[in-house]
Amino acid sequence: MKTNIKYITVVFSLFMTMTSCSKFLEITPKDSQDQDSFFRTSTEAMQALIGTYELLRNDNLDWQAMPQAMTADVMSDDVYPGGANSNDMLGWQQAARFDARAVSQQGEKTWKKCYVGIQRATTLLEGYDKIEFKSNEQELKSHIEGEALFLRGHYYFEVLRLFENVPIVRETLGGDNWEDIEQATPDESYAYAAANMINAIPLMAERHVDSDLGRLTKYAAKAELVKMFLFYTGYYQKDAMPVEDHEPFTKADAIAMAEDIIQNSGASLSANYADLFNANGNFNKEVLFEICFANTGTGDWSHNKLGNYQCIMSGPRGHSSDLLAQGWGFGAPTRQLEALFEDGDTRKSSTIVYAKELLDAPNANGMEAHFNYTGMFVNKYTTHAYRYAGAGAPELNYDQNYHYIRLADVLLMAAELNLGINDAKALQYVNQVRNRAGLQPLASVDLDAIYLERRLELALEGHRYFDVLRRGLNYAKQTLDVPSYTLTPPTHDDEKYIINGVNMTGDVGVENDFIINFDASKRGFLPIPQRELDLNNKLKQNQGY
Repeated sequence: MKTNIKYITVVFSLFMTMTSCSKFLEITPKDSQDQDSFFRTSTEAMQALIGTYELLRNDNLDWQAMPQAMTADVMSDDVYPGGANSNDMLGWQQAARFDARAVSQQGEKTWKKCYVGIQRATTLLEGYDKIEFKSNEQELKSHIEGEALFLRGHYYFEVLRLFENVPIVRETLGGDNWEDIEQATPDESYAYAAANMINAIPLMAERHVDSDLGRLTKYAAKAELVKMFLFYTGYYQKDAMPVEDHEPFTKADAIAMAEDIIQNSGASLSANYADLFNANGNFNKEVLFEICFANTGTGDWSHNKLGNYQCIMSGPRGHSSDLLAQGWGFGAPTRQLEALFEDGDTRKSSTIVYAKELLDAPNANGMEAHFNYTGMFVNKYTTHAYRYAGAGAPELNYDQNYHYIRLADVLLMAAELNLGINDAKALQYVNQVRNRAGLQPLASVDLDAIYLERRLELALEGHRYFDVLRRGLNYAKQTLDVPSYTLTPPTHDDEKYIINGVNMTGDVGVENDFIINFDASKRGFLPIPQRELDLNNKLKQNQGY
């Protein structure tokens, strides 16, 4: 029986249309075709690959906003959920207080996003030997296969570290065979995800030409494999990570892989930290795994949107100026994060922007205190005024790429891996990152120092929560709990900072809005979406829910 691909959630949509993002991202995919006749040529294989990439940036799936980095950040100690009130993006509000519900649009769509990506990769790969590549396309054949394998591993890692107990889907689902799917053990799932990445690496390109910006290389796969190793071995307290049909992936393997990235990937630290998140940020030489976004000028909210949705969500409510345009006020930086930056740390101004700075900026207009208001806003992925689109709906068209993994992250992972084995190298890597931040070098380094450096270097980029989890649930409880809170008073009392009777330079709200109680019984994971449990009675709910 032939299965129409569009009915198994494999509608291939245009990943990007921006000229600077290459011919690779400008191929217009086909809408639907019988599975038995699809993917017969290299062109169709590329269209399928683009469709698999497309899910990376789809953070507004089925009308539900759920940027994945923000989903993780609101559960960390760096960010409060914010929003208009305590019910705005209710799934995030509940997750931030470790009271997540199985009926949650954010959880359901995040799960779906990952599994649509997995299904698209699987549909391409399972018939790959039937695709006719020309004799001069053998390298292309290898690269497409490798990227599809890696992307499948990536989507599994994303869904695993959020939900833990997930099914492995090894073939394209159609008819009723989805009813036979059961959850795998975490060991089985990580082994499968790791095998996809390891099998992908020798097939992927070391580098892509400029006309293929946005495609991933083997160094991106290696970087994520190291990240997955650290999360798995840390959270589950294991010495090695299982790999299906391979030997276990060991610490020595992770060190060698991290070193290969540092020495051979061609990535280098940006001279100025600010250049990672300003107008120079897209396709920065430091970034190993980049998720691309575009300004298409669309005003159609019902259409598949290609802008970075995290930007509009992070922007200040009711405010516009020459610094930031109006946004929705999600992701309020915490006072705890603010206090950790040393004097002279150049990363602080690129991470946090204060209400006072915005109200002092040229052409400043208004400001509204969002929920969990701390007088601070995200200054990385946000409504930078120079990206504000003149046509269409600006909210849909922020073209700031997301840096999923960059070299600084790899240096700090390498430092952690070398700790106790080669402390001199661990110290060297930490100090490379500190030097770029304008800080004095450390004389020695331990795990706490590396974690602090990771927190400051990667703040508000979606990494902190998983770093906390991999040090254990007792550590997470101690770190994430906010048992009491004292509102920080305003720093300035000039009339221009007082809007509708509220001084915008201090915390706004009541102390209870900022209280957090990490529920260790849930083990740090989100609940399996109720919709999935209703559709398949073989799936079981996660512990603590």
